Amino acid sequence: MLIGFVGPGLMGAGMIRNLAAAGHEVRVHARTPSRVEGLPATLAGSVAEAVDGADIACSCVTDSPDVRQVVGGVLAAETPPPVLVEMSTIAPAVARQLAADCAARGVAYLDCPVSGGPTGAAAGTLAFMCGGDADALERALPALEAMGDPAKRFHCGPVGLGLVAKLVNNALVAAISAATAEALGRGQRAGLDPALAREVVMSSSGDSWQLRNLFPKVLAGDHQPGFTTRNLLKDLGHFQDLDDAEAPLAAAAEALLRRVPPDLDYGAVARLAMELPGEDGG
Repeated sequence: MLIGFVGPGLMGAGMIRNLAAAGHEVRVHARTPSRVEGLPATLAGSVAEAVDGADIACSCVTDSPDVRQVVGGVLAAETPPPVLVEMSTIAPAVARQLAADCAARGVAYLDCPVSGGPTGAAAGTLAFMCGGDADALERALPALEAMGDPAKRFHCGPVGLGLVAKLVNNALVAAISAATAEALGRGQRAGLDPALAREVVMSSSGDSWQLRNLFPKVLAGDHQPGFTTRNLLKDLGHFQDLDDAEAPLAAAAEALLRRVPPDLDYGAVARLAMELPGEDGG
């Protein structure tokens, strides 16, 4: 397949490498062209140039305004691709609006946010939460299978519901990571080695993905970003906007995360509750 790709950042670079390794031809547009250096892809000067005549387009950018710009570029192409796989985490309402704009030009819009971080992107083991037309999703499968684990790919329903699933996940990421830091920190102050506490809990009913995958870095004092605090706060905002019901646990996690430097990994929230190595974030 010929794939037009927008956004070769922390996540996108690994995705592009796996697309190329699977035999796909990739044309990439980047606001910072140097990010394409060393990638197995052809640099395009604009979004429209990257996606023109492609079999599908893929996008992995930051938030709703960025995706609006991407869709504008896709629809400006002389021959836009039949399917846009949008992997950014944005407001579901915006995705639905953009899907309508795309449909008017004959482009099927899929919201396919991912989970797994840069490590999963590099390994090709990302989870995909997909919203949109089933036939369009079928057309996108060769690309999705190159970038992710088919066992972790879910069709959640119409456009927007893939994003709802991602926001549910990230609200839990925020709450569980903050609660884990609080619990380990209290144990630490009571004399329990937090590394031992982690081992105990992983063999007990308090086990979690955060404990197993995030907290080895946290306990080493490494807060180099895999997923920045800034982006997690952005996702918590979209989660809070899903309806008007109170979400006190998400709000509590958000309040803690706002005390963390925004460009550090969200695991740096543990510094509020624990004594950890280093002082500069990793």
